[in-house]
Amino acid sequence: MISINKRLLKCAEFISQGGVTADVGTDHGYLSAYLILNEISTHVYACDINEGPLNSARATVEKFMLSDKIDLVLSDGLDNVNNENITDVVIAGMGGELITDIVSRVQWLENGVNLVLQPMTRPEVLRKWLYANGFEILQEQAVTDESFTYSVIQAEYCGNKIEISDFKAYVGKLRNDTEENRRYLSNLASKLKKIGDGLSKSQDKNEQSQKYLLLSEKIKALAEE
Repeated sequence: MISINKRLLKCAEFISQGGVTADVGTDHGYLSAYLILNEISTHVYACDINEGPLNSARATVEKFMLSDKIDLVLSDGLDNVNNENITDVVIAGMGGELITDIVSRVQWLENGVNLVLQPMTRPEVLRKWLYANGFEILQEQAVTDESFTYSVIQAEYCGNKIEISDFKAYVGKLRNDTEENRRYLSNLASKLKKIGDGLSKSQDKNEQSQKYLLLSEKIKALAEE
């Protein structure tokens, strides 16, 4: 049986049971193999923009004899993916802006596809785009992997397009109900305070500074409730 890191394991928890998954940016194909071997997905399209990662994924597929269950697809995001039966799309290990770009180019994601998104940076950009373009974040959980804490987002198209506040863009659906969520929120509050303190040194950026400092205080309060 294959083992995967905590970050990918959390992604796997949000994948629907018994569906067909597109694993975008598959890297070594570990998540794709895990989904099949644990009977979470019946078929997986393991996608990557570069041949190198696909060759690594091919080695994983061959090792576990999964060539009939995992298709390797050279693709920029989801551009070359046959979406006929896809129920789930997981995009993990990329920046929030890149994930936003990939999702924004694919209209068929509006057909009830379960999105599992794990941004490494700028998650607030991704959350704002999702809500502004008719997607709803269903749930979100933080996960700590190798001393870094990330958020994993589950989202689906609902058609209700709304503009969210900066607070919601940074916090999303995270609550202070787990140690990892509290760690994520605390780290975020510290990061925003550092930005605010830095901006306060410029006379013409006092308003921006106050925005970040107020966000930091609100998020810190949530983390410590």
